[in-house]
Amino acid sequence: MRRIPAAALLAASILAVTSSAQAKAPPSGFELCGPAACASITAFADAEPLAISLFYGSDGSATLWTPSLPAASFFAVHWSFQQGETHTGYYVPLLNAFRYVSLSGPEYASDTAHWMKLGEGARTILERLTSTLQPFPAPVPSRVTVGGKAVQDPESYLRLWSVGKPTYTWPATGFMAIKATCDLQTPWTDRAAHLSIARRGAFLMRDSTVYRIPAKLARLVRARASLR
Repeated sequence: MRRIPAAALLAASILAVTSSAQAKAPPSGFELCGPAACASITAFADAEPLAISLFYGSDGSATLWTPSLPAASFFAVHWSFQQGETHTGYYVPLLNAFRYVSLSGPEYASDTAHWMKLGEGARTILERLTSTLQPFPAPVPSRVTVGGKAVQDPESYLRLWSVGKPTYTWPATGFMAIKATCDLQTPWTDRAAHLSIARRGAFLMRDSTVYRIPAKLARLVRARASLR
């Protein structure tokens, strides 16, 4: 049996960051975009508390260590700490959640996807910015593979982002990668979105956490069958 230390290590790193470095807003603020238009927040008085909430947690915002996040409509969030280095995160209003992959700057860097549950302050700012924008629709994958082989009914595999109970032990049988191809970059289908199914047993890895799922569902995934 194995134990997963990722959550504990990530928690320790974030605590170290917030205690040793001062959180700062991106110099140019944030830009929130839907498919047809964008809205910007550049005033330091708004961008600074928003950055602290989104990246470090404050005013009720907190890291989701084992998120269950069904695919939904979303907005892209862009920011830059250095010229020529634009980063993209995602705001999902229905889930009241923000997801980012890396925070660039002298104080912190990571290539792991992080989900934040938004507190009232961050949610109010983002709702105001997006009040006149239409969101991107929930993703519809054109192709999904399990272990490199295409599945039936690719869209049904989005279900894997919202099933299972976290577990810290599982058989050492290995996992097969689940890869989704979509015309649109989304929190569930971009290069940082990680899904894999245990080669044996009812276990699913989602990002850095292993979940126990129904045995029938695990068999369908390995068979690359529809999950509806």
